[in-house]
Amino acid sequence: KKNMEENKSHSEHINSSLSARVMQNYQEFVQGMQQVQAVETELTLIGVLVKNGRRKLQERDATLVRGSMQVTKQHRKSERLAKLLSTMAEFQSVVRMDTELQQCLNKENYCEAIRQHAALRQALISDRFKQFPGLGGLREGLDLHMAAVRQKLSDGLKVAAVSADFDANRYEEILRAYSMMSPDQTLSVGKELLRHVVECIVAVSRQCMLAFSSAPSHESPSEWHRKAQLKELCRSMDPTHFVAVTAQLYEHVCDFLYRHHSLCAWHADWETHAIAAGRDVQGNQNFREVLRDVKEELNASRRSVWDRIQQQVALVLMTLDFQYPGLSEDNFLQILHMTQLLIEEGDAFMAECQPARGSAPSAGRRFSEPIRTTLKSKAYEYFQSLHHHAWVNLKIAYIEQDSWQRLPVSRSFTLIRTDRLKPALPPRPQDKQPGTDVPAVPKARTFESNPFRNYKPLALQKAEEPTRQDAGGLGAEGAADGEELDDHALLRHWIDDNDSLPHQQIGSSMLSNSNQGPVVSTSTKELARVLERYFRMMGAIPQLALEIFQSVIQLIEFYVQCVLGLFVQDRQLRALLEDMDAPSPSQPGDIRLQSRHEAFLLQQLCPDLRRAAIRTRDFVASLSLPDACAAALNMQPPVTGAVLLQVTPFEKLTSPSSLCGLSERCVGVESAGSLLGDLRGVQQTLLQLLPQREAQEVADRFFAHQELVAAQLRTFVCVCAARDVLEEPEVGKVSLDHFSNTVQALRWEAKDFSQGSPATQYLQQLRSQIDELARRIPCAGGGSIPYATQRTVWRWMEVRIMHECAEVVAKCGRKKSQEAIQCLADDFQVIRNAVQEIQSFNTLEGPEEVPLLPPDHPLSHTVQWDYLTHYMEAHGLPAADILNWCKRNQDYPLRLHRSLIDYVHGSNPKVLRNCQVEFEQFLANHIAETN
Repeated sequence: KKNMEENKSHSEHINSSLSARVMQNYQEFVQGMQQVQAVETELTLIGVLVKNGRRKLQERDATLVRGSMQVTKQHRKSERLAKLLSTMAEFQSVVRMDTELQQCLNKENYCEAIRQHAALRQALISDRFKQFPGLGGLREGLDLHMAAVRQKLSDGLKVAAVSADFDANRYEEILRAYSMMSPDQTLSVGKELLRHVVECIVAVSRQCMLAFSSAPSHESPSEWHRKAQLKELCRSMDPTHFVAVTAQLYEHVCDFLYRHHSLCAWHADWETHAIAAGRDVQGNQNFREVLRDVKEELNASRRSVWDRIQQQVALVLMTLDFQYPGLSEDNFLQILHMTQLLIEEGDAFMAECQPARGSAPSAGRRFSEPIRTTLKSKAYEYFQSLHHHAWVNLKIAYIEQDSWQRLPVSRSFTLIRTDRLKPALPPRPQDKQPGTDVPAVPKARTFESNPFRNYKPLALQKAEEPTRQDAGGLGAEGAADGEELDDHALLRHWIDDNDSLPHQQIGSSMLSNSNQGPVVSTSTKELARVLERYFRMMGAIPQLALEIFQSVIQLIEFYVQCVLGLFVQDRQLRALLEDMDAPSPSQPGDIRLQSRHEAFLLQQLCPDLRRAAIRTRDFVASLSLPDACAAALNMQPPVTGAVLLQVTPFEKLTSPSSLCGLSERCVGVESAGSLLGDLRGVQQTLLQLLPQREAQEVADRFFAHQELVAAQLRTFVCVCAARDVLEEPEVGKVSLDHFSNTVQALRWEAKDFSQGSPATQYLQQLRSQIDELARRIPCAGGGSIPYATQRTVWRWMEVRIMHECAEVVAKCGRKKSQEAIQCLADDFQVIRNAVQEIQSFNTLEGPEEVPLLPPDHPLSHTVQWDYLTHYMEAHGLPAADILNWCKRNQDYPLRLHRSLIDYVHGSNPKVLRNCQVEFEQFLANHIAETN
């Protein structure tokens, strides 16, 4: 309220001041107003005068000036119309250029199109047309026209780069068009060509796969073809189409190589052809530069083109499922042959490639390592599937089903022949003309000579089936020498694969003249057939020859393993394979040490066979079999190779009527020897198939090892057969165990044997048993056991009888007197004479008899009668020498040593126990150290 009062007082003060000033100057205010009124009056008069003047001027203009002005206006209008018509004519010329440019593009007249584009561009960028917004559309269309020109030229290059129909004039027109373009309007022509080739390689690969692939059942074919990738297409393809799709793919990629080669040749020969046609080759420097640049880029791009083809082919090959039996062996060999042809085409294509500065010339260089590596990898993958399938088939279809009867063949028959080892694929073309040293003329590589065009599967060379003559049957000349053809009547039935004559009807009369021939079983024949397939595969895939040969070794070792499992008892096989690294029993008198020592002696008998068996078992158990093999075994995948080791012993091993399967055992082991002998006969062919730098070493090591293993297999099976025949109670009137138990229970504590030996009647029984076996062995299997094998079995029986005689001495214990020992020695001499005087085993024909064990064998002493003599003589040694004698003769079983020590030190229990403990500790250490 106070502020309002202050404002009011200030306002009143100001108003009073203004009123005072107005009143002070009132006279001057009145004079000013009068002057304003006078000026207003004068201005009104002037306005009237101006209006009158304008009215009068208008009257004069209407009569005099307007006519002359109309004439001037019409003249100016006519000038403007003339200028407009001139501009429109120029517009028409620009539009005409644009139309002609489009027409040239439609007619593929690229050079003229580029000229029209340059003229149109020059016209539109002039200052005269910059002021016309209506031409903005044409300016914007310049880039579109140039893009259309570039696209048309690129399409033309694509046709020239990949099409079989090459138009040289059109290609030259395209290059001339490129030469007329400025550097900012185009890229490198050579790079553009290469881009088209690469794109077409990828597109053609996919199209080939699409043509032969099948869509999944839950997807429509159109949708599948639209989105499926190359790998999916390859995986979905039926293996029966692999040959056709490979031939089609290789045909197209070879066409790419031929077109690239023809383009290089065209550039190299252009000047020559142009001069011959009378054209000017010196003008148009830009065109000549383009020709030179494209030629250099084409030559430089050979490597990238072939590498891209290799990459695509390798991708296809790696994705296709190369598994046997889905992909048959013949189809695989066809693909292998075609891929090798493609490699040759690629190497020939790259042979003309100019090497980089400082590098070696192209001659002899390998340009196809990626595809070679892929081919080797896929070939190995396929062969492994084939190998596993052959492995399984050999076991379940032959070894397990074989009756192991000897097949009747002539003495000249061979399981493996050189003429059946020819590679399934034809030999590669020679570098020289036949019969001369003149180099062969290089093949013209054109579209017409494409090896994959209208490809027909190659006629593979099959293994020749054996005939009667080449299988060893005699002709008329042989019959004239006294051997009748009818002696080999069964040979014809086997060669013809005729089942009209069952194996059960094969008798000794049919086999009488076949006894000197090789021992062959059905399983051996099949194994030989598989090995021949492998050898032919080695010739077809030289880069895998060593790996395939290793598979040959695996099959042979597996066959040996199966024969071992079939023809020896489980307890004998377990003893052979027992792990000697396990801790030895520490308690004196432990029966485990005795069984361990017996297993040790058995392993010492055939050490190489044991190592080979363990190695084979470990390797087979580690295998992972393909799903197809699991189906053949009626098992669900995954399946390991352990199932292949499950071999049921032959059912006749405990059959007394067949002498515990004696003939079948002999056929099994002798057939392995026959196979190795025939392999030795084709050794030179194997040397040619193996890599030259290590062929001799590999072959020598193979034959040395396998022949040693086969010999030890023969020894081990014969030893087991001899033991089974003599130990089986139902084979004869008396078994060895019954004989020894009966004889040892007689009164050997007596010292007077002047009335004869108390074991005379039992010796007579054993002698009768020996005579009966001597009559039955030659007739076993219808007389199919070779004489040499019969003799070997008989000699191992002699060894087993001799060992049982030593067991009789040991079983008699402390009660036997020195006179009894001498009496037993006389009795054993009777047995020895009975065994050695068998006439049927003393007329062996052929070379000098081979000892059962080599002289340097650690157990050679155990197969001689000195083994028994020395043991019996040891009973008369001084007590102080017994322990040393035992340590020197570890080849006697532990129970014989215990009996000897007990006989000498039985009267002194403390010395007896100390000797036994010391010797058993010594024997355990000996086993550990030897192992």
